[in-house]
Amino acid sequence: MVFALPILLLVTFAGFEYGWVILRCVQLEHAARIGARESALSGASAESIEATVRQSLTGVGMPNATVTITPADPAAAAAGTTIRVDIEVEYSTVKLLGLSRLMPLPQTLRGRASMVREPDS
Repeated sequence: MVFALPILLLVTFAGFEYGWVILRCVQLEHAARIGARESALSGASAESIEATVRQSLTGVGMPNATVTITPADPAAAAAGTTIRVDIEVEYSTVKLLGLSRLMPLPQTLRGRASMVREPDS
């Protein structure tokens, strides 16, 4: 009975931590999707795409994420070209409780989205 409370607390906090990981992954995917949608519009530059992604990430407390856009110059991409937005953030910068010593947690969280560039109108 004495050992039941620590185990119960560990399981409870692990649930919170894994829920936090899932939340952060969904937020990264959402920011990547917003950036990919911006990239699909004609005339969207890499700077405007990154600014859109960073605005979304700053709103959820992840301003230090790495944003990669492929191809590097989406404004020059032809209509029909797939443009991909990748986002990475170190989990240590967005952790909730810091239980990584007690349970397996990812070191890097990633979000990715891609869309096809629309024709110029």
